[in-house]
Amino acid sequence: MNTRLSFLGFVVGFLVGIVALGHTSSLQLPGNSERGLEDQKLAVITGRVFAEDGGSPLAKATLSLRSKGSTPLDRPRTIRTNGSGEYTFRDLEPGQYVLSVTRKGYIPRNYGQKGNYSFRRDNTGTALTVAPGQALEDIDFHLIRGGVVEGRVVDQDNEPVERVTVMVKGYRSLAGEGRLLPFGRDETDDRGQFRIFGIPPGNYYLSVSPRPFIRDPRREIRSFAPTYYPGVLRIEEAARIEVTAGGEIGGFNITVMEAISYSVSGRVLTPEGKPAHSVWIMSMQESGKDLASMMGQNTNTDLQGEFKVPGLLPGRHRLYARAGGGEDAQMASATVDVVDQDLSGLTLVLGEGAEITGRIVAEGEASTVDWRQVSLSIVPTGNITLMSFGGSGSQVNEDFTFKISNRPEGTYRLMVRLPAGNHYVSSIRFEGQDITDRPIELRSNDRLDGVEIYISSEGARFSGSVEQAEGRKVAEGATVLVFSADPDQRAFPSRFTRTTQTDQSGRFSLQGLVPGEYLVCALADHEAGREMDPDYLRSLERDSQRIDPSPGQTLQESLVASPAPEMN
Repeated sequence: MNTRLSFLGFVVGFLVGIVALGHTSSLQLPGNSERGLEDQKLAVITGRVFAEDGGSPLAKATLSLRSKGSTPLDRPRTIRTNGSGEYTFRDLEPGQYVLSVTRKGYIPRNYGQKGNYSFRRDNTGTALTVAPGQALEDIDFHLIRGGVVEGRVVDQDNEPVERVTVMVKGYRSLAGEGRLLPFGRDETDDRGQFRIFGIPPGNYYLSVSPRPFIRDPRREIRSFAPTYYPGVLRIEEAARIEVTAGGEIGGFNITVMEAISYSVSGRVLTPEGKPAHSVWIMSMQESGKDLASMMGQNTNTDLQGEFKVPGLLPGRHRLYARAGGGEDAQMASATVDVVDQDLSGLTLVLGEGAEITGRIVAEGEASTVDWRQVSLSIVPTGNITLMSFGGSGSQVNEDFTFKISNRPEGTYRLMVRLPAGNHYVSSIRFEGQDITDRPIELRSNDRLDGVEIYISSEGARFSGSVEQAEGRKVAEGATVLVFSADPDQRAFPSRFTRTTQTDQSGRFSLQGLVPGEYLVCALADHEAGREMDPDYLRSLERDSQRIDPSPGQTLQESLVASPAPEMN
């Protein structure tokens, strides 16, 4: 169970990280540590944290402050509120910051965040811009309590089902598609009961996932199909539940039906044809919008290299085999169609995954880019389960060379993370061909040597202000979305799609735009991740403005925030 759930978290976390690194930009106003205090005064941010219900101040709330555009590896400054709910961040260098707060029993929030907290740690909300010596006051939070969902899981004989995972799931945008993702989970006890807490207000679905293969021979192995409340197998037939702030709702009795399942067995061989023991085998359904339910059973090969994956329901499954780790890892995979019988005799031969090597070529002023702040990611297109199987990316070496190794077979795109500044990827070349915005087909043992990634410092800059549609007031925390005017350049991941949020003054700034034709709009309630959906972008075309920045050009526009379109 823990293996499967941690793998799900890894997949989601990795993808969200990729999205955040590739599609979020911000205004950077870095301080200069070499300047004297007479030229640069340090700033202060103060405020209070209250409970939304009743408005009482909250002590022991933890606030975290980080520079906008920082990476997860950058440690934030943290502080706790006093007995009056007050906090103060002192000695801040001028710049832009993201401020967030957490407290036990309440939903975490970013300052100015629209909507409720989702499964990811988005840099969404209102960026706080502080000037030299400024005292930014009354930056207050009003936190809402998480909801609770309780119930019981039984089998068709009304007997409790223990140690199965119950999840509260909601739809969110992931890699341009609506995916059903977990917002909370619990494991049933010996009475079949579960209690899931800390759920943000909203509409959700309850699901029960069968436990993975249990290797204890003293325990009975029973297979259950993934089931949604009130006891159906398809999400389209499931009942939606509403969770309110601080509300506790119970009585959700879910009956799971024991299903006829099948097994796939075979053996794993080394490249030399010898039995490969202790190889991890994982199964994954090939399709579906419920990411958690796609995670299948897992096992290991024995001393003879043999394996048996039980509990597979009818459908198409992909088996992954992996031995070792890091650059020495070996892998194999195969697709099987489970219909109405066990499958046997499958042979998987381990080998090295695909590898891409090359170098970063910095042009003009981009030659001053710090190599330690450049990294690469290789993102699969159309199969998000490949996100966390094998290596995912590469740090750039001091000589600007890189190597991405051990990737399973699939179709990928290269993404490059650059430090803050006006840099952009101008082209990616391999064997004399431009592959900048083209997917790359990789097979086991493929070697793409000599890939060159060109970086230019002549990106375009785009800045301005955003007002609310009513009252012409500044729009704090509005999302400014810039995307290519060419629909063919919108597929995830696209270097032409960029977002940023306005600060407390309604101001925004983007830099490092690839020269070209764009559409731009401001949205009051944009859900992070939807900008990767081509249909969503298509719905914004009519109300967007057109800009056509050339290399090194600076453009300014005043925008009006409009509601985000509703999508089915």
